Amino acid sequence: MNIDLTSLNLLEKFIVEHGSAAVMQVHINFLREQLTALDRQMTELKTEAFNLKATNKNLTLQLQQSESKIRQLQPVGLHPFAGVLWKPSGGGFERTPYCPQCASHPVMFGQPPMGGDPMLWQCSVCGFTADFSGRPR
Repeated sequence: MNIDLTSLNLLEKFIVEHGSAAVMQVHINFLREQLTALDRQMTELKTEAFNLKATNKNLTLQLQQSESKIRQLQPVGLHPFAGVLWKPSGGGFERTPYCPQCASHPVMFGQPPMGGDPMLWQCSVCGFTADFSGRPR
C-alpha cells in the first residue's frame, strides 16, 4: 500500500475540517440554548415589568384617594399642635383645644381643672387624652 504525501495532506485536511465542523456545531447548539434561555428570561422580565407598572399605577391611585380623604377629614380652621387641635382667635388661639379623635371635634377640658395650665387635655366624649405641651403661637 502506497500513500503519497498529497493524499495524506488531503486526509489530514478532511479530518481537521470535519473536526472543526463538529466543534462549531457544538458551539452553535450551545449558543442556541443560551439564546432560548435569554428569550425566556426577557419574556418573564417583560411580564414582571408590566405587572409592576400596573401595581404602581393602582398604588398611586390609592394614595391619591387616601390623601383626598384625609384632606376632607381635616377640620377647616383648626390647626394641629401637640396632639390636639387649636382654633385661631384674634391673632392667637383659643385657650382650650379641640379633640382630634372625634368627628365633631368637641372642646377638651384640662386636668386637673384649675385656673392655671393643665397637666393634660381630655375629651369629654371619647376620653382621648394628650399631655399639655404648651399652646401654639
